[in-house]
Amino acid sequence: MSSIRHVSFDLWMTLIRSHASYKAKRADLFRSFFSLEAFAPEKVAAVVREADVLINNMNEITGRNVHTFEMYLLCLHLLGIDIKSVHPDKLEEFYSLSEALFFQYPPLPLYTDTTQLLAALHRQGITTNLLSNTGFIQGRTLRKLMTQWGWDTLFAFQLYSDETGCSKPDVQMFNRMLDKAAMLHTALAPGAVWHLGDNQIADVQGAQRLGISATLTDITHNPLNKLLNERCLCLT
Repeated sequence: MSSIRHVSFDLWMTLIRSHASYKAKRADLFRSFFSLEAFAPEKVAAVVREADVLINNMNEITGRNVHTFEMYLLCLHLLGIDIKSVHPDKLEEFYSLSEALFFQYPPLPLYTDTTQLLAALHRQGITTNLLSNTGFIQGRTLRKLMTQWGWDTLFAFQLYSDETGCSKPDVQMFNRMLDKAAMLHTALAPGAVWHLGDNQIADVQGAQRLGISATLTDITHNPLNKLLNERCLCLT
């Protein structure tokens, strides 16, 4: 019988992946919205990607969370645009447009049986949560996606770095998760919590620093459904 009482999931590349067209469409939208036609589409896309990777690395190093709008401003700065000319309302307007685009080209589940696996955990009394760092896509948008898919009812809670102000692997992020999980179970030890994610530093090492059980997962070599079946569900 598994000793795991609560399972925590990373989101991107653990449960879902981006639509193949979304990032390119978002870069095109960014280029047109901020009147960047003087730059080739490939240049704008490269800058957006550079900012995405840079901020993700910064968040992992500092344990903080750089706001989405700051990421927009960084992209504009890297393109030589004077960011003092950008009105704050424009940033929110662009986010609304990019969110609409996100749902036009929505992410895809990595596994076809995720809903069934989450429901099986729930039936066995094993609670679950999402614990995700964010960047260009905020927690408010991801919550809408979870509701659309019906996954929101299968997670006891969701934690996103833009809402908490801290990012994995910082202990604050995992402590918040432990505190919420402890409200669901009596005398819940960190070792009875299992965190699954695709990032060795942010997910595995971050969790293990607090004594949380953690496993690196990827769809090819260590698929999530296989891990859950073997350790919690005992279906294989």
